[in-house]
Order: sequence, then structure tokens, then C-alpha cells
Amino acid sequence: MFFSVTSYACDVCSCGSANNSVFTNAIHGNFIGMSYNHMFFQYKEGVFEDSPLADDRINTVTATGQYQINDRILINVILPYRFNYRYTSEEDVSLSGLGDVSIYGLISVLNEASKHVLKLGLGLKLPTGKFDLASSQDNKTSSTQLGTGSLDIALPLQYALNLNQFSFNISAVYFIKNTNSEEFKYGNQTQVNTSIAYGIQLSKQLKMSPYVGVNYDQFKPSERFDIIDRRTSGYMTNSNFGIQLETERVIMGLNSQLSLDQNLIEHEVLFRYGMGVFAYWRF
Repeated sequence: MFFSVTSYACDVCSCGSANNSVFTNAIHGNFIGMSYNHMFFQYKEGVFEDSPLADDRINTVTATGQYQINDRILINVILPYRFNYRYTSEEDVSLSGLGDVSIYGLISVLNEASKHVLKLGLGLKLPTGKFDLASSQDNKTSSTQLGTGSLDIALPLQYALNLNQFSFNISAVYFIKNTNSEEFKYGNQTQVNTSIAYGIQLSKQLKMSPYVGVNYDQFKPSERFDIIDRRTSGYMTNSNFGIQLETERVIMGLNSQLSLDQNLIEHEVLFRYGMGVFAYWRF
């Protein structure tokens, strides 16, 4: 216990992935794209009822690329750049830099002629984002971290069903977190994103799809030196709604997230809202 560091961090830096997620759209073929996500959290600075609230604003600009090796196999690369701000009653803190780069491989397991699309995969979340152990002592929302500092395994799944103008999408990723060089280990994380969209053909070349859905993020507790911090387990359930415009080559859109239910750090941390914009170019 002498060597342990008290931590209240859960790895929410990647939560709310549906704001920019290529997994939510299950896009087929080759493309490159950019997205921007903003997530706003608040937490009490002290233990008293009248303790001031601190603001955490987590921002991510992400470059994404996908290459379709053949009709069934594709590779996806995600490069996030983060710039985060923490506003407290005593000081303001900012942090920016490269986050954890992710590489995914997915394979289609259903016939392309089917109305159903199902893809399973395997990925790696590389320790390219800086991890600072000292900051983890008050790092309630990972706003003062750029990454986990560990090589993590990701198990993605995509499913889509298209029925005339309606489409239903579900994407899920399970992250297996490993111990980093500071003997710190974030808890394993589950992300599930669902959405229902209605396609409106505005012209021969332009389609508009408003959509609504639910996102779920669940965090296992973090640990150091095999000492488990139970307080860092938690979950978030958010509504997700937005609109997408699509042509033969370009997909773009915007969306927003609002909380439906949550429990982060035993209700000490509150997710307020999230928003995002994205654009992909197919080639």
C-alpha cells in the first residue's frame, strides 16, 4: 500500500465513440475521413455538498482511413488528436497531443446480397498517447491523460439491417486493457452504439438520413499493483441523435448526445452532453 497511488480515473477518453464512429455507419469500401468530438463533464472538487464544480471538456479530432482488401476483409486505422481543458476553482489545466492510435481488421460473415451486414474483427489500441501517473491521482475523467499507456486489445462487431428507407445499426467494441509501464491498469471497457435511421432521397445523387439511437459505455475498475479501485467502475447510457448526408463519394453529418442514465465514480462525475461532426470521402 505504501507504493500505491490513489486514483479515481476511468478511461472515458474514448467513450461516446458514436459521435464519430465509422463502426456505427458500417461503411463499405475505401475511405478517408475526419471527425471532431466534444464531451462535457462536471465533478465536485471536494467531498461537501457545497463543494465547487470543476468542468472537464474532452475534445478529439480524429483522422480515419479504411482499406477494403477484398469483398470480405477490411482494415481500419484511427488516429486521434486530443486537446482537453479542465477548469477548477483554483486553476485551469490544458493538455493536447496525439492520443492512442487504433488499428482494426474486420471480416464480413454474411453474404453481400443479404439485407443483413455482420462484421467481426480484432484490433489493437497502441500506447501512442502519453500517460502521466501523477495526474491519475485526480484524473477523474481522463481529461489530463492522452492515452492509457498500454497496448490494449479491441474486439469489434458491426451489424446493419436495411429495410427499404429504414436502417438499423449496432456496433460494439470490447477493450481488454493491459498494465502499462507504471504498473497502472485501466479496467476493461465495453462500448455499444445503436441507431435507427430513415433515408430520404433528396435528389438522384443526395440522400439525407436523420437518426436516433442509444449509446452504452461500461467501465471495469482500474488497478495498480493488483490493488483494485472499485470506485472507478461505472457506466453511461446516452441518447444519440443527428443527421447524415450522403452522396456517391461523400458522407457527412453531425450529432449530439444527452445522458439517460449514468454512474461514474459513485455519481461524483456527471456527463452533461456531447456533440460531434464528421465527414468521410469514399474512393
